[in-house]
Amino acid sequence: MRNALLTLCALLFFAACNKAPQYTISGNSGACNSTLYLFGLDSRYDRIVEIKSDAEGAFSHTIKTDTILPLGLALPSGHIITLYAEPGVNARLMTDSIKGSGWMVRGGKEQYTHDSICRILADAKSNSDRLVHIDKFTTTHPYSITNIDVIRRFLVDKLNPNNSHTTKRISNLGGTVQDHEFFTSIKEKIEQKNSNTPNKLLPAITLTNANGKRISTKDYKEKLLIVNFWAAWDSVSRAGIKEIGEIIAKSDTSYINILNVSLDYDTAMWRAAIKSDSIKGDNVCDREMWENGIAKKFNISSLPYTLIVSPYQRVEVYNPARHELLHKTDSLVRRYTKSKKEKEKFTQSKKVRTNAR
Repeated sequence: MRNALLTLCALLFFAACNKAPQYTISGNSGACNSTLYLFGLDSRYDRIVEIKSDAEGAFSHTIKTDTILPLGLALPSGHIITLYAEPGVNARLMTDSIKGSGWMVRGGKEQYTHDSICRILADAKSNSDRLVHIDKFTTTHPYSITNIDVIRRFLVDKLNPNNSHTTKRISNLGGTVQDHEFFTSIKEKIEQKNSNTPNKLLPAITLTNANGKRISTKDYKEKLLIVNFWAAWDSVSRAGIKEIGEIIAKSDTSYINILNVSLDYDTAMWRAAIKSDSIKGDNVCDREMWENGIAKKFNISSLPYTLIVSPYQRVEVYNPARHELLHKTDSLVRRYTKSKKEKEKFTQSKKVRTNAR
């Protein structure tokens, strides 16, 4: 009797598991027999999933979830679509019928909320109008996780972000949303910038380069290091990484190392890109994509993204604008080469004094 009860409980348990709430995203990728990549935008969904489309470009994928998860869907075209995996929802990716081009997603209350406010903000006539809409949204929807993408896209991911604007809008949010890892990281970076605390150290990670050699970030200690994040599937970042290499080449490259970290899952596509584009520097690929150790630490959410790192492994500059890149690089090269020469001169004079005794 006892065994029968245990068996029955086990069957009920597995049946309950199989009935766990699901979220399905389907549609047409616009490319036949292609690969799409689904990944989490926070640590609750810490994986990368390949989704194959059929001969007509159609695809479908289902995940189990009992909460709303923010996800990214990388299309073959290089576009990244923000999804909100809501339990019990069947969402569909389709061509944007309002604009006549681009993409839109139908399905789910949070998805509708996200797409509606982002459309309003993208069409705002001025930055002041945009801020008015953001204020209204953050105060009327303080617990919506759409706030993460709104603040990231329209306040943080700008050439010269206004930290006071960002801080003010974060303060409008409810406690559970304010405590999200994205906002925690943003507040930490703003506090760090507004204080005299040292810049963050570059974390020690080891990756494999295009020649199969293992490279550690700790190998770069003698020169200034430019770390570029990009992806072969992202046409914008692919063009950007090439332009960045050309800008850096105008500086004194004898004092500079370049490390290009691709957030690619398809290593064949990555190898083809660095070969055809002749991308300058050391090229490594991290198949963890957005879960890459450096990308997570510095909350990198857009590509390309550049860090300028001192010979002491401290990050000096975060994602400079292209027109500022050469100036900032040259300035840091002059600073650290001067420091290095002074140190060498001091060491030499000390050695001379020691020998004189």
